[in-house]
Amino acid sequence: MENTKETKNKGVSFEVILRPAASHSPPVPPHHHQKSSPTRERPLSQNDIDRKLKDAQERRLSLEASKFQSITKGKERFQEVNQKAQVLNEAFSKVADKKLAAKMETFEENKRAQELAKLERLKEHDRHVQEVRKKRHSQTTSADASIGSE
Repeated sequence: MENTKETKNKGVSFEVILRPAASHSPPVPPHHHQKSSPTRERPLSQNDIDRKLKDAQERRLSLEASKFQSITKGKERFQEVNQKAQVLNEAFSKVADKKLAAKMETFEENKRAQELAKLERLKEHDRHVQEVRKKRHSQTTSADASIGSE
């Protein structure tokens, strides 16, 4: 064995003991494939075999029933969640439809108001044009009359 003393940063020292590698490998158990349970001393009777087969069949049926029950619960849960999501989607759709209808109504009202305002402006412009024409016509007739009287 060899002793060496090493120092790390900040003055911490420790001792490392080195030894040569082991020349032999760890022992291997003699029987790798040995059964974990000892062999039975008494032979199984037909009743024991039938009982064990019956117990195994009951375990299989029980396991199958529990799997079926688990699957059934999962399906029920899925249906509940799906139904709840559908109800929420329907409620959202109704709210969205109401909002859209209100926006469309507001849009239509604004459009009608703008059309009426434009018609009113056009009527006012038409009245003004008629007044200007009348003035101009009266001015031209009075100018013609004054030119004709001279």
